[in-house]
Amino acid sequence: MLAYELSTVFTTIGFCFSFFANFVLIYLTIFHIKKVVGTYKHMVIIFSICGILFTAMEIVAKPFAHNLTSALFYFSFNNWIKSEEFLRFMISAWAGFYIQIISFITVLFVYRYLCLFDTKKMKELNGLKSILMIIFPCIPGAFYVVMLSLMLQKYNLVVSMTPRVVIIPYTPTGGIRWKHLFLLLIGSFLVCFHYSIILYCGLKMHFNMKKELQKFSVAKRQLQIQFFRALVAQSLGPTIFLVMPIAPILLIPLIPPVFGIDIDWQTGWFFTMIGVYSPFDSIAFMMIVTEYKTVIRGKIWSRSNPTVTSVIAL
Repeated sequence: MLAYELSTVFTTIGFCFSFFANFVLIYLTIFHIKKVVGTYKHMVIIFSICGILFTAMEIVAKPFAHNLTSALFYFSFNNWIKSEEFLRFMISAWAGFYIQIISFITVLFVYRYLCLFDTKKMKELNGLKSILMIIFPCIPGAFYVVMLSLMLQKYNLVVSMTPRVVIIPYTPTGGIRWKHLFLLLIGSFLVCFHYSIILYCGLKMHFNMKKELQKFSVAKRQLQIQFFRALVAQSLGPTIFLVMPIAPILLIPLIPPVFGIDIDWQTGWFFTMIGVYSPFDSIAFMMIVTEYKTVIRGKIWSRSNPTVTSVIAL
């Protein structure tokens, strides 16, 4: 219980940082930033809102996991909401929201990739096409929520009074429980598929950046470089805070019992790392894109030197 209580504290701290960082990013993007425009501006704002909602959902769902050899226990430690069905839905929704976050990052990378390599196609991404691009991440996220919920209801994966999921892909004799295995493979595929697109776009932009920037004016060239640096940070973020924490949780149960590997890990600790991604991403973006730094410094300077600001205004 001590491990769970500590993870709850870290989750709460993560939510506070996430709310503050994303609120500042949303406020600056809407009211002060002039160079982040169009579809990308909407993406930045919506992604920041998703970051707040994701960390808030984690506080309500209180998801935790335990890997025991080839079994995965995924459950809620919430003790102030009495509805088991609601908590069951919340831990399913939190898992789906996780997939949606990774999918949204993938869309951001694809968008910046097209900005750099196919400006003609980017001009076509207006109106309905841009809306569809923004709402696309909801599809894989919703798909996983539905699949997990159906598995819970149809295959009776929920046990005891605690809202939990027990996924055991292998029988004690080494046979395969295909329904359980299928659920793990779907989650692993969705994470790997989106992450591979992130890596492809990131590496392609890295090795072709210098050549492709020649198409832009000096001012736009500098902005594209800043956006790319922000994407580099945003690629490190998913790797450290989203992919690496979830990988052992999903992959360890896939190890056949024939290998005789005994594991007894409280892997729910890794969920606290996932919550750190949102504030890390927003802070990195504001530190790298020069216009955000300029506005923030101006705001801090005006508050710390009100007399000088008043004189300048006169």
